Amino acid sequence: MNREYAGIRTRDFQETPGILKWENRYTAGGIMIDIRLNSEEFKHDVYSLVRAFYPGEDTSVTVQQHVPGIVVRCAGKADLIVEDTWSCRPESRKDKKSHMKRQLYRQLCEQTGKQLPWGTLTGIRPVKIPMVLLEAGIEEADIAAHMQEVYYTSPEKTRLAIDIAKRERHILRDIDYRDGYSLYVGIPFCPSICLYCSFSSYPYERYGHLAEAYLDALFRDIDATAEIFEGKPLDTIYIGGGTPTTLTADQMDRLLYKLERTFSYEHLKEFTVEAGRPDSITEEKLLVLKRHNITRISINPQSMQPKTLDLIGRRHTVEQTKEAFDLARRLGFDNINMDMILGLPQETAEDVRGTMEELKALAPDSVTIHSLAVKRAARLNLERQNYQAVSEEEMHRMMEVASGYASDMGLKPYYLYRQKNMAGNFENVGYAKVDKAGIYNILIMEEKQTIAAVGAGASTKLVITGENRMERVENVKNVEQYISRIDEMIQRKRDFFQKNPLGGSRELEPIVHEDLEREIAHGICVSNLSYRLGEELGLSGEELHHLAVAGFLHDIGKLRLSHYLYGHEKTELNVEKMKYVRTHSRISYEILKERDYEQPVLEAVLYHHENYDGSGYPENRSGEDIPYLARIIRVCDVFAALTSDRRYRSAFDIDTAMELMIEEVKNFDMEIFLAFQRVIHESGIESLLNTKMKIEEEEG
Repeated sequence: MNREYAGIRTRDFQETPGILKWENRYTAGGIMIDIRLNSEEFKHDVYSLVRAFYPGEDTSVTVQQHVPGIVVRCAGKADLIVEDTWSCRPESRKDKKSHMKRQLYRQLCEQTGKQLPWGTLTGIRPVKIPMVLLEAGIEEADIAAHMQEVYYTSPEKTRLAIDIAKRERHILRDIDYRDGYSLYVGIPFCPSICLYCSFSSYPYERYGHLAEAYLDALFRDIDATAEIFEGKPLDTIYIGGGTPTTLTADQMDRLLYKLERTFSYEHLKEFTVEAGRPDSITEEKLLVLKRHNITRISINPQSMQPKTLDLIGRRHTVEQTKEAFDLARRLGFDNINMDMILGLPQETAEDVRGTMEELKALAPDSVTIHSLAVKRAARLNLERQNYQAVSEEEMHRMMEVASGYASDMGLKPYYLYRQKNMAGNFENVGYAKVDKAGIYNILIMEEKQTIAAVGAGASTKLVITGENRMERVENVKNVEQYISRIDEMIQRKRDFFQKNPLGGSRELEPIVHEDLEREIAHGICVSNLSYRLGEELGLSGEELHHLAVAGFLHDIGKLRLSHYLYGHEKTELNVEKMKYVRTHSRISYEILKERDYEQPVLEAVLYHHENYDGSGYPENRSGEDIPYLARIIRVCDVFAALTSDRRYRSAFDIDTAMELMIEEVKNFDMEIFLAFQRVIHESGIESLLNTKMKIEEEEG
């Protein structure tokens, strides 16, 4: 028996007792969303996507094996049934999840009559998608088509993500974020706790007596962290909270002196202090910041509506915000950010317009526009029955007003992130003048750099270069616990970095044997060909050794990408897969660099996909700007690939492979290619392709 839901036919199912028994769980205050699905595998993804369509509703999710896929039941609507067509697909888990989310998204759109601005994307870093594609050399038009076809992102959000990715790349162009690190210093005290806040914040009136003990513990944390990161370049420092300027001028002065004495500022590009609450700012404190050469501060009103400030518990006035800003300007601060929040209780788009008018008159150097995200521990969530949520339509109008004013103020979007339970399924966007963007914000949000973090609730994030992953070690959030357990926190951090050494060697991720065998065979072939071609070109024994090693290991980075590139099906590489393929040479380089391979080997591996005419990657080098060994491997790599079976085609014979290479001869150094032709026409070439590697000992 079949029936049709939202234009898609699905198999019917029986509500067998004990299998699909639905309790009456709908609340009087709104729809109770009840989700049943047949597997734990994508439970979180289903929950997040359904919640995005039904924000603010109580939602439960349970796993029942006999469900035909996904069933979503909500009061007053027909059950939404998504038949499982993904679990048996011959694809990677990532591809199956993408297929499932698209299928669920389409039916949720039909059921609710709306579409989400970010489509199926529920993660917090959507800009990472275009960032990776841009780094892989993919054209902007192809990136836009990919995002809209695969993730159903709206044209507006697609353009925003691509524009921000381009600006982020430009801003980070001169920063060695791979070898450097940034420092976060957490100050958990605040003048008062705002209605929407769920951070590790403690009212100074009640907890101020702990400030001195907290600084003592923090200083020990700073010493231990400096010891761990000794010798690594420090790029940015960010003091956040809480509200750091809740500290007295003397306490702030001692903290800044401690940082100066402990860390080298030789490479420091930016030092931000969140001045935060205007009611915590005094001339004495600003003079302390100025004396210590703080380059960027943030004065955060969140709203310039008096009624809103009273409602959310800010305890400062609009006039105090203006006075604090004017004072900072008079004292010479030339990079001031201001935060505001869209979707605060009882606000409208006109209220946002009024706030933006006030900000425009002040002319800050950057403005960060937050969409309200109600966290579980926030009073706004615990007391949500007392506050009416802003509608999605009104949130859309608010976003348009805020972004329009930012543009009028000459501010461009430079970073973006999202949070769970965000009003209207929108985002947080930082807007800044051309040279005033917050570098730390980009580094942490795009997970580009390791962040060393000190203080209560601070989370140190180790970015493992070349492996597309991150590890964390966290401090306890409670201030009193942090003070009493500081020795434990320090030891926890030391143990973490002993297991995850900075720049140390790391084991390869588990890989499929088929992928390993294929890459070993290809590496041996390229190594043998490169060694023989090097002999033909008259290279020294040392150069031949480097060439053979690089030829064998040039594609090692693909092993870390195999779960992105291949399922078990035969398929040509599409844009989604190509973005990962084009990162493999740099990943290979990073893996070998961490293991202290010699520079000629590293350069040959990094640039083995550069073409002689400048059309290759990763840096579009051309001619003799490409290292000589890389030019040799380029020729041998192409030939070995053409004469091997691939998932999407069978191997070409030697003559056909040479004909194909001649058609693309512009990609090769002609001297090297002519020498290669001589090698290929030697007798016994087939045996050369299948013998063991000729990695000889270096001469001398």
